[in-house]
Amino acid sequence: MLLGLYMGNITVPHVPFVLPSLAFFQVYESDRPGNFSMRLRLERMDTGQAIIEGMGMLAIQKPGIGVTPIKFAPVQFPAFGTYNLVVNLEGEQPIISTFDVLPIPQQPQQGFRQF
Repeated sequence: MLLGLYMGNITVPHVPFVLPSLAFFQVYESDRPGNFSMRLRLERMDTGQAIIEGMGMLAIQKPGIGVTPIKFAPVQFPAFGTYNLVVNLEGEQPIISTFDVLPIPQQPQQGFRQF
């Protein structure tokens, strides 16, 4: 069982934009040891288009709580908007976490004021 993911917003100066790497950490609790296959996907929420996919194994040595990192490298975001991290762990329902890719806020131009 995946207990939770925290996602913040990602701000970039322009799109498309390539991040050299993007990491997430998942916290899980298992009632048994074993090796479980995992499929991962980052997708645009509005279109469902996958921008990067991966797969791997989650090795659980003993029952209890554990943490495992997920790293994608590199990641190209084609547009501003909402994205999903979809984690499909063998035998479980997909876990979907949402985050936004936003433009870096522009600072107001400092100019001269006439009095």
